[in-house]
Amino acid sequence: MPMSEDEKLLERINAGDRGAFDELVRKYQRELYFLALRMVKNPEDAEELTQKTFVKTFERLESFRGESGFKTWLYQVAINMCLSHLRNRRDVLELNEGAGTIVSEIMMPADRIVQNETVAAVAAAADSLPDKQRATVILRVFHELSYEEIGRSTGCSEQTAKVNFHYGIENLRKKLKANGTLR
Repeated sequence: MPMSEDEKLLERINAGDRGAFDELVRKYQRELYFLALRMVKNPEDAEELTQKTFVKTFERLESFRGESGFKTWLYQVAINMCLSHLRNRRDVLELNEGAGTIVSEIMMPADRIVQNETVAAVAAAADSLPDKQRATVILRVFHELSYEEIGRSTGCSEQTAKVNFHYGIENLRKKLKANGTLR
């Protein structure tokens, strides 16, 4: 079976080619940034976590055994970094958008306001999910990973990933019905 692009890059890295790791970073940087952004909801934190993920990946590259794809392993490192970050900041309250948003919404057409409110309600409901459910929903919906890949990325079985997704979606529905977003 032919080697994947990632396997070729990993082989080059192991042979001492520093440029090959830069290629991996370029290939996955955007995906990891948006994964982190969806998890932590802060662009600066997401950028920092993306960088830390690559640093940790580089430091632990020899521990990659190839039992799953490199992308899956990389996502696992990123998710663990995000979950650790979220646990560390649980005590910090985040302020919602300020008065400038209110002024701009007054100037928007009514349907745009409703759409923005719906998106904000879904995002708030997703933010309130337990970490594993939120990670599973994000990986499934936004990154279109299979349950097997999600399981590997989050450190659980494929069946547990399915259960986390199911309960995550159910919890989202309940929260959205409770706040009137869904009927």
